[in-house]
Amino acid sequence: MSERSGFGSFFVGFLAGAVAGAIATVLYAPNSGEETRASLKDKKDEILGKANISVDDAYKQAESAAREARDRFETLASTTRKRAEDITRRGQVILEEQIGNFKKAAEPSENPEVEEILMPKEESENTEETAGEEENTADEE
Repeated sequence: MSERSGFGSFFVGFLAGAVAGAIATVLYAPNSGEETRASLKDKKDEILGKANISVDDAYKQAESAAREARDRFETLASTTRKRAEDITRRGQVILEEQIGNFKKAAEPSENPEVEEILMPKEESENTEETAGEEENTADEE
């Protein structure tokens, strides 16, 4: 809090000094009052004119920057959208290939070598023997 009141005191002192300097300048001016007022009015108009031009320039620069930013955003959004669509298409192709591979693997094969790779003879013979034993035990009961 003390920093804030210190700054306020400084600012009030600064303004009071500026006003006192302005009054002293007007009182000790070499020109008459009318000439001084006309000169001050001309300076004021000149400064306001420059300020208006500066504001207009700043507004035009802001519009230009906003337009450029909007164009860059649209370009980036378009590029991102195209890349996302491309990735989606690639993913769809890979998914369809994998589904096809699974379907092929699930279908019974006419090639015995492929069946042997999928289900070796030893396991298939054991499975047949076990099934036969189960049938025999079911008949005995």
